Amino acid sequence: MGGGAPGASDTAVVDKHPKVLVWAAVGLVVVAACCHLFVSLAVYPTAVYWMTYYVPNYAFGFVRRGLGGEIIRMLPDADYFPAAYTMMWAPAVVWLAALGGLVWLILSSGEQTPRRVMLALLLPVLPFALSYAVYTPRPELYAMSALVVLGIALTRLQSNRSLLIASIVYGLTIAVLALIHEGIPLEVALGAALAISVLPGHLEPGRRRLCAIAAVGPGLGAIAAIAAFSRNDVGTRLCEQLPHKQIERPFPSDPMAYLVGRPVMKTDFHSWVCNFERSMVDARVTDGLHKVGTFGAGPLLASFVVGVLYFVVSLWATQSCSGVAVSALLSEVRGKLTAPILGLAAMVPLFITAVDWTRWWVLITFNVVLICVLYTTSRPEIDQPTTRRHVWIFLCVITIFAVIPTGAALHIGGPNF
Repeated sequence: MGGGAPGASDTAVVDKHPKVLVWAAVGLVVVAACCHLFVSLAVYPTAVYWMTYYVPNYAFGFVRRGLGGEIIRMLPDADYFPAAYTMMWAPAVVWLAALGGLVWLILSSGEQTPRRVMLALLLPVLPFALSYAVYTPRPELYAMSALVVLGIALTRLQSNRSLLIASIVYGLTIAVLALIHEGIPLEVALGAALAISVLPGHLEPGRRRLCAIAAVGPGLGAIAAIAAFSRNDVGTRLCEQLPHKQIERPFPSDPMAYLVGRPVMKTDFHSWVCNFERSMVDARVTDGLHKVGTFGAGPLLASFVVGVLYFVVSLWATQSCSGVAVSALLSEVRGKLTAPILGLAAMVPLFITAVDWTRWWVLITFNVVLICVLYTTSRPEIDQPTTRRHVWIFLCVITIFAVIPTGAALHIGGPNF
C-alpha cells in the first residue's frame, strides 16, 4: 500500500494491544456467525431447497446432478432424510475446515504480526466464507475447498512432477464434482488458472500449461459428457420416487409469528419438490437462456453491481490488511495471461444461463482473493508494521461484512425458488 512511513503513534495501537484487537474481532465473527446460523435454520429455513441438489439419481439412466442422489439411493429408504440432511451440510463443514486451514497457513507462515492477524480474521467474514456456507450450502463448496488445497500445495511443492500430480488430482476431483452439479468446473476454473500462473514461480511455460490443462481439462470434459449423454425426460419419474415428509418450507409468510411458534410453516417434501423443482432434471440450456432473458434488465443489472461491489471491497480490504498491492500480483501474471483469461471466460456461460449474477461475482471474488491471500503469505510486506488507518479499515470492514448476510445474496429481485 502507498503512503508515507508510519510513525510510532501510528503503530503503537496495534503493537501494544494485539490481544484486544484479536479477541474483539474473533468475538464479532463468532457472534455474527451464530446469528446468521439462527436466521438460516430458524427464521428462513431453506433446507428443502438445498436438498433438491440430491434428488436426481441414476435409477432411470444417466442424468445431470445425479451422483449425490445416487449415493443416497444406495442407503435404506428409512435413512433418506438423515442422509439428505447430511449431504446438504457436508459441503459447508468441509469448506469451513478448508477455511480454517487457510487461516492457519496465514498465521503459521511467519511471525504473527498485526497484518497477518488482520488478514486471518478478515478472511472468514468475506462474502464467500462463513456467510456463504451458512446461507447457501451448495456442492460447489467442495470445489472451493479443493481449490484451497491445490493453492496451498502449489505454494509448498517444489518438483515439477509433484506439481503436475497435484494438478491432475485436483482436475479429477472437479470432474467428479461435476456429476453433482455441472456448473462446478466453470465456477473454479479462474482460480485454478490463476493459482498455476502465479504461485509456483519456478515452473517453466511448458510445464505450467500442462498443469493448467490437467487442472481444468477434466472438469470441462465432464461438462461435455453430461451435455452429450444425460437424459432430459425422466424428471417426472424421479419425482414420483421421492418420499413424503413434512419439513419447514422456505420463507414463511409471517416470520415473527413463525418465530414464536404460530403457525408452524411446513410443507410436504415430495409435493414441494415436484411443484417447484421437477424441471431441474429435464432443463436444457435453452431454458436457462430464456430465464435470464425474461428476468428483467433492472434486477440483473442490480445483481451485477452488487456483485462487483463485493469484489472491489473484498480485494481492497485484502490489500489493505496484507500491505501487498494488487499491482504486485498483476506483475506476476504479466506474460501468463492466457490461462487466467480463459478461466474468466468460463464464467460467461454461467451468467447467460442462470440469474444468480451476484453469486457468480461472489465466486469470482473467491477465485481472485484466494490467490491474493496465498500470494501474500510469503511476501515481506505482510510482516511490516501497520498503521492506525489500516486498523480502522480492518475494524470497519470486518464489522460490515460480519453483520450483512452477504452469502445469502444470489441475485437482486425476482423469486429465489
